[in-house]
Amino acid sequence: MKLTTLYYRHIVPAVTVLFLAVIVSSFFLIRRTLQRELDSVLLRSKSRIESYIRANHRLPEVSDFNDQRISFRRVDALRDSTISDTMQYIPEQEKNHISRKLCFTLLMAGQPWEVTISQPLEGTRHLTILIAEIAIATILVTLSLFVLINRSVLTRLWRPFYRSLELIHEFRVADPAQAAYPESQIEEFRLMNAHFTRAAENANREYRNLKEFSENASHELQTPLAIIRSNLDLLAQEGMTERQSELLQGVYGSVRRMNRLQESLLLLTKIDNRQFSAIETIRLDLALRDKLQQLQELLHVRNLHCRIDLTETTLPANRELLDILLNNLFSNAIRHNIPDGEIHTQLLARSLRLSNTGADDALDSSRIFRRFYKNGSQPDNNGLGLSIIKQICDTTSMQVHYGFAAGRHSFTVSW
Repeated sequence: MKLTTLYYRHIVPAVTVLFLAVIVSSFFLIRRTLQRELDSVLLRSKSRIESYIRANHRLPEVSDFNDQRISFRRVDALRDSTISDTMQYIPEQEKNHISRKLCFTLLMAGQPWEVTISQPLEGTRHLTILIAEIAIATILVTLSLFVLINRSVLTRLWRPFYRSLELIHEFRVADPAQAAYPESQIEEFRLMNAHFTRAAENANREYRNLKEFSENASHELQTPLAIIRSNLDLLAQEGMTERQSELLQGVYGSVRRMNRLQESLLLLTKIDNRQFSAIETIRLDLALRDKLQQLQELLHVRNLHCRIDLTETTLPANRELLDILLNNLFSNAIRHNIPDGEIHTQLLARSLRLSNTGADDALDSSRIFRRFYKNGSQPDNNGLGLSIIKQICDTTSMQVHYGFAAGRHSFTVSW
């Protein structure tokens, strides 16, 4: 979930609740204000009635004006003025409405009279509803504009951040060129870019040191290995006992493993350095048939049965890398197979799958492509074959996956 999405999930409900609270409180505040205004109207009417009686010494004529009703009746004693809500029938609308009622007493010719003035709240209620509707419409428009403007502002502010993430995603430790992170006025983004730049420089420096070490080590191993093989050849020509011959064969085997290890490490270094850059369109089905033809003798010696299911497929790739990939896939399937076992090769439009019989237990899929990972049943394996396959796939934007089902180990390369 993006940060902006999470932000909106929090801020929009909060702002909505805030606006609703403002609407409700505004409604009651406006209603209370209009009610007070209506009470003031009733009090002014009271004042006019009192002035009229003092001037004329009689009750005024009772009339309805603007739905205001005035009534008089004799009472026994004077009482305090009261203002309250009551129901008033409006003939024009043929229904009762809530009204405000003012009751007060006064003396006329020494006789106490009770005066009742009532006026409906209907007009006030309609005005209150109208004001509330205007407030709701205004708030909705404001909320919509707030979201749109906020989104536009956040998009502009976060653009350098996402651009920096794109550059980090495109970062390759083997590429010496430094990414040009976008300038930003935001202090946090500048600090983030500075940390990214420093981390990339450290990674490039450590990678160069490791690459140089691997190249130098692989190169320097060639000479002593050649000397050892030459001296072993000379020693083999001398007369030796059976025990000495056995020891010599063991040394030969160790030298051969060291030589394979040195060649594998050198190959990994070349792949890391992207020295296989030439790309051409290759008929993968024909390349597979050629590879199987080359391996026929080895399959016959191991008494392995190979079943193929090929679809005509073309693939843009480096021919040398593809040949190394196929060599390692088939070598792995042959080396880890069982007597009278089977290898099944299936080529589809977007994937190549090699499955073979072998050990009854699945391999550790989380470690199988790591360098120098070895299965306990194959101590002579240098543990780099599958690592080379993984490195080639990573370099050529392909994916490789391991699976185990029904006693068969399978490796699927997809593109």
